Amino acid sequence: MSVKFEQIEVSSHDFEQMKEFVYKQLISSTEHDADGNRMRWYPWHSADYRFIHTLNVVSISTKIAQKEGANIDRVRISALFHDIAKFSSPQKTHAQDGADLARDYLQNNFDYPDFFLDDIHKIISNHIYEGDLSTLSLEERCLIEADMIDKIGANGSALLILRMGYDSRPSSHTSDTLQKVITRGKDTLSKITSDTAYSIAYQRVQRATWLKEWIDEETPGAFELSNK
Repeated sequence: MSVKFEQIEVSSHDFEQMKEFVYKQLISSTEHDADGNRMRWYPWHSADYRFIHTLNVVSISTKIAQKEGANIDRVRISALFHDIAKFSSPQKTHAQDGADLARDYLQNNFDYPDFFLDDIHKIISNHIYEGDLSTLSLEERCLIEADMIDKIGANGSALLILRMGYDSRPSSHTSDTLQKVITRGKDTLSKITSDTAYSIAYQRVQRATWLKEWIDEETPGAFELSNK
């Protein structure tokens, strides 16, 4: 589904202002976390991780949008705000709540037309959609594909290995952990619709595969231990 949009100019100054707001919002929503300091370094439950993930998704989705002909500003603004309510709302509603928060902020701080804000609201609201991506707009697909891609490859491998330490799992589990990244990557490849996103995801699956092969080659003792 491809839609032609009226061009809206989003300055780099405005975008930097949005980034600052998103980061501050993430910090604010984790300050009173019931788990306190314990959660600050856990990969998925810190403002810093979530903001890094957000900027990764902005970068990936922008690359996809540029190559696939999507509206870049709608995609990158939606990507910037897509997880802003991740810590302040339940998982099931964080997309809708984040879309509402984004529209309120943009409406109160910038002079963008309502149709532009409505488009961004829709893209953010649908970023947790798990059905056939071909039924969505190109801009919605760019965000969803980028969000999935950031969880695979070398980055996804590093995060799951970090989680092993948090969960007190031994290093002998590293190969199995990397296999989970590879499996997730192949699942992502099966869902992606754009050629650009597929190329990025395929490269990342290859990186995770190489890393697992290197780990298996260098740690034969771990394989023997896991079979005892």
